[in-house]
Order: sequence, then C-alpha cells, then structure tokens
Amino acid sequence: MTTLTSTGALPKRSAATTVDASARRRCRAAVARRLLAAAPDPASALDWDALDGAPAWLALSDAELMMLARQVGAMLCAASIRLWIDGARLGAARTALGAPFLQALLALPDAQVLPRNVAPCPRIDNAEQVAPMLRTSGLGVLLASLPSGPLRRAAAALLGSTASTMASALAHTLVSRAQAMTVRAAPTRAMPGSATKSAQGVDA
Repeated sequence: MTTLTSTGALPKRSAATTVDASARRRCRAAVARRLLAAAPDPASALDWDALDGAPAWLALSDAELMMLARQVGAMLCAASIRLWIDGARLGAARTALGAPFLQALLALPDAQVLPRNVAPCPRIDNAEQVAPMLRTSGLGVLLASLPSGPLRRAAAALLGSTASTMASALAHTLVSRAQAMTVRAAPTRAMPGSATKSAQGVDA
C-alpha cells in the first residue's frame, strides 16, 4: 500500500525503482509476445497479473532457453554426471553445457548436489543421449517451477514438454542454482585498457 510522507506528498520513486519497473514491463511484454506467437490458444487465457509473475527465462531466445534447459537438467542429474569416467559422455556434456558450467558442476560440494533418490534423473548410457536427455529433463523442471494454471499451460505448449512431478519449490531451487552457476562460471571480461594500464604499472 502506498502511503503519504509527513508533508502529505507521495513518496518519490528512486531511479533504481523506475529502472526495475521498466525492465519488468519489457520482460512482461517480451514473454507475452513469445507465448502469443507460439501458443496463442493457451496464452489467450493469461492476464497481465499472470505475466507479472513470469520468469525472465521465458523471454530468452530459443538457443539460450535450450542451453538453460540442459543446464537445469544437469543440476538435476549432477549426482550421476559426477560418477561418469568415460570421455565420450563427459565430452558430450562439455559441448551441451559449456566447459565452464561443467567444470563448476563437477566441483560442487557434495552438500549442494541433489541426491539421486530425491527426484528422478533419466538414465544416460552413451554420449548421444546426453544433450537430449538433459534438455528434456531440464524442460520438465523449468515447467514445474511455474505455478499451476494458465502460465504453465502456455509455457508447456511453447516448449512442447510436460512439467516434472517434483515439487514446485524444488524445481525453482534447481533453476535458480543453474542460473547462478552460469553467472559464476562466465569468464570475467577485462575493462578496455585495463591490460595496458596494468602493463604500464609493471613497467613503471
């Protein structure tokens, strides 16, 4: 609820609040366009309130969304992947997930790995199964992270998949961890001129 200040005026919005609201509106509009284009029938049941709760990943490009799905699937299957010793499956996982992400996944402390008896992970016996199995599993988790109702139905039509039976809270946790790991695993880009300045400092 918005309250008045002691002078009787409405509180001023900070620049950060304005920027955040603008970003949310752009994301909401992008999700709406994508869902209406790919799944017009289920998307027609959505309203702006439902779209306000839509995650930003629904506005990703197809390539980015499939990469996220594979990475979420890898978070689900991390306990199994960490047991692989054959180069073929590990190489396929490196290609499917990105080398930095796979390295970070393999380095996770045991306490941060989902036990294999908590949620079902598909059996992956050979390299050819790695990418499609991780993608399918990840899509199920992404859908399970959405609230039941029109948004999930529209997203399922968009992704051509069905939601995992896992609890929504667990699915949301796996998605958040995958996204956080992607950020941590991303290479740090040096600021323009920083290398030159560093070299000048050493020479001096």
